[in-house]
Amino acid sequence: MKKLYIQTGTTEKTALLMDGHQLEHFFIDRSDQTSLVGNIYAGRIRRVDHGLQAAFVDIGQKKLSFLPKKEIPAARKDTGQPIEHYVHEGMNIIVQVTKDAYDQKGPRVTANVTVPGHYFIYMPYSSYWAASKRINQEEKLRVQSSVEDSSASSEGAIIRTSALQADQDDLEKEWKRLQEKWEKLYHQAKSVKKPGLLFADREIPERVIRKYATVSVEEIIFDDIEAARSIKQEYPYVADQVRWTDNLDKEMPLSVNQAINNLTQRTVKLTSGIELIIERTEALTVIDVNTAKFKGRWTKERTVLGANLEAAKEAARQIKLRNLSGMIFIDFISMKNKQDEQRVLAEMKKQAKQDSVYCEVLGFTRLGILELTRKREGMDVPSLVCERQEITWTARTHAYQLERELCSYRKKDCEAFLVEVRPDVFDAFIKHVHIKDLSKRMKIPIYLEKNPLETREFVIKFIGDLKWLERSHTMAIAIDKFI
Repeated sequence: MKKLYIQTGTTEKTALLMDGHQLEHFFIDRSDQTSLVGNIYAGRIRRVDHGLQAAFVDIGQKKLSFLPKKEIPAARKDTGQPIEHYVHEGMNIIVQVTKDAYDQKGPRVTANVTVPGHYFIYMPYSSYWAASKRINQEEKLRVQSSVEDSSASSEGAIIRTSALQADQDDLEKEWKRLQEKWEKLYHQAKSVKKPGLLFADREIPERVIRKYATVSVEEIIFDDIEAARSIKQEYPYVADQVRWTDNLDKEMPLSVNQAINNLTQRTVKLTSGIELIIERTEALTVIDVNTAKFKGRWTKERTVLGANLEAAKEAARQIKLRNLSGMIFIDFISMKNKQDEQRVLAEMKKQAKQDSVYCEVLGFTRLGILELTRKREGMDVPSLVCERQEITWTARTHAYQLERELCSYRKKDCEAFLVEVRPDVFDAFIKHVHIKDLSKRMKIPIYLEKNPLETREFVIKFIGDLKWLERSHTMAIAIDKFI
């Protein structure tokens, strides 16, 4: 059975969904880096742009948020009027963030506010009902009818898949609770200072509970008793599963530090010997399937197919765990048989359907690389916890750099050089630089001294009188004619 471990007592909040000793989902929530998507604000319109047919709303962030005309409830019912007919500068308005700020753009917001629950996403202004793609029309109508008597014509909802397992009483209770929550937010907006936050839809624990606290989860274990009590009150359907402990670290089969370490490794090794090499760039992610150590014992064709099917499952798992998004390319082992290629494609599509974040598998390119896209929902784990890796020069490159710098002094009026060099650069210099040619060109004694420099690869420490340098009894190694 599955267990959900939630740590809210620390500044950085984390959650791990474990199936035995297997990590299924991992979440990190940092107050200064969390997504604003889902948050509801009492905002104030600062500017109305006739050309864009949009308004710019102050919600208390660095940049004004963008509200298109189509995201205003009244404008949806009557599309013929310009945006100025519905809103004006200085007007107070309740909005919800639908997309985080990016680059030079502020957040994108809607006035068609939603209040999320476990069974429903309540929409006070929508006047229509929708359902998850996994729910058929008959099931949708059954769930809708269960709360229709207590619904106003202006209200609507998106029915979640979890509603199919709920009984009539549970559906009615949540519907009433969502209505009351909205009424409270609506009245709060009248008195709160503008702009002001009305509702924060935090990743941990709220979104995690709504998405993953299913009947298959045996226990939801908190490290904070107040957080556990709050969740029991807010989401009564999970009350029997929730408990708290003051020794969460000891109960977890995998520590947070171990999870972070595993999910930031460039190489993922499978038990069969297959390796996935995961490379991230600003624009896309590339996953390379490496079978150098594969231990399969089938025919050559079956080995390739078997390796790729195993790699497809693990690649989908890593994409989900690391929360990778955008364009993703997977370079599987080349398959000559098109039927095998279709089997791998089918496996990836199967895995994508099980992902709670929208993921579209597009197919193989002409070069045999599988391409897919995944919706961005918050930062990926490596970007959140790691510094962006800089491109660093090799020791050999620095050795050649030192040679060029020394050559730039060959016509200067000096008798000797003393250079402090980092040990790896020193070894590369001795091994790769043509020292005899350099000596002939320089015609000046050059001394290298190994030194574990902290911030530099080498430092020209002395340029000047040879006799003074020799009297200083340096331990450096001469690389000129004295060798």
